[in-house]
Amino acid sequence: MRSRDVGLLGLGVLCAVAVSVGAGGCQPEGNTRPPGWSGEPGRTTGEGGSGAETASSGEGGRRGDEGPGATAATGSAGGGGGGTEDPPAARVATIEEITTGVVARDTVVELKGVVAMSQKFFIDDTRSGACLWGVFLSSPNLTETAANSGILAVSRSEASTDENGDVVCPSLENASAGDPFPDDVAPGDVLDLVGETTFFSSSSCSDACGDLDCNDESDPPETADTCRQDCGESPELIAQSAVGQFQVEWIKSVTRTGHVEPPKPHVLTADEVMKLSSPTATEFFHAWGGVKVRLEGALTPVLRANAMGDDVVVGSYGNIHLEGGPVQVGDKIYYIGGAQSACYKGPIYSDVNVVFNRVDGFLYNNFCIWSLQPANKCTDIDPPSEDCVTDALMCP
Repeated sequence: MRSRDVGLLGLGVLCAVAVSVGAGGCQPEGNTRPPGWSGEPGRTTGEGGSGAETASSGEGGRRGDEGPGATAATGSAGGGGGGTEDPPAARVATIEEITTGVVARDTVVELKGVVAMSQKFFIDDTRSGACLWGVFLSSPNLTETAANSGILAVSRSEASTDENGDVVCPSLENASAGDPFPDDVAPGDVLDLVGETTFFSSSSCSDACGDLDCNDESDPPETADTCRQDCGESPELIAQSAVGQFQVEWIKSVTRTGHVEPPKPHVLTADEVMKLSSPTATEFFHAWGGVKVRLEGALTPVLRANAMGDDVVVGSYGNIHLEGGPVQVGDKIYYIGGAQSACYKGPIYSDVNVVFNRVDGFLYNNFCIWSLQPANKCTDIDPPSEDCVTDALMCP
């Protein structure tokens, strides 16, 4: 799975050769569902959440298995369908009111003057033929991010199909997404938008597979074949978490009204870093999920073994793990499958002795693992990805 540190069966020799370089990791294209997958991303009852994987992706698709996965535990049943009732009027709300539960889930809300904190990025495609796009938002009038000040907004557009009947979403590198957010939305843009409050919580994140305990006495027994996360040659370092994430979804309209300096990211304390790697830190994740934060200091990567048995900094799906938690740092936001520009490819760190000084990113539940997701591999990470320097990249 693309969000993991071990390649999928079927990636073939090409992936093995790429991993053997030991710098940037293998970046498979397309989509593979995990065992037992069901549901459609986007809604919150009987469907997956904003990061869920479903149908196969095209050139614009991200390594298919990004996101929490399977069925959601809370929320409303769904979208559309006949009837003549007028849609409910939008309630003016704040991000803090949503993330603290003052505004109930499944409420149509209008957010005024919120600040975009990221570019638009591809989340996934759905079985019903929709493309999901994300933009992280912040409360207005802040100089520094704070608890309950951030949220992920999820919008939709209609997917196309290829000659094989597979769902294809546009590549943001060279095509318009077709959703309500402007394609050039950028950090600092001031936005008014209307959407619906949702909460992603996947029941599959409570599975025994993913708790870091390879239990050969379970029923069925966990093995490297049945539970790579716990029993594989390079198992996960962070236990999966069933703690869900607040979102504003089903975006109906977006109006850009201005531009400001975005707030600087809050520097996580040592105690907060430890909570980031805890699967049960509910209060912490509800407060800081969707917020851009910073790790700083001497940040040492946890080396991982690639397919050739060599130690590498970047795992086979673009993930870097840092000591002190550990903390997983991903490339979900800036990676675009099939992209030509190096700006949209995974990070490269060939020096296994590298020590990071700073990592900025959004707290995001990515396939049941709470992780830190930078928006730019050249400016959100210090030192930046090696190709930022060698190729003089100026990434948006």
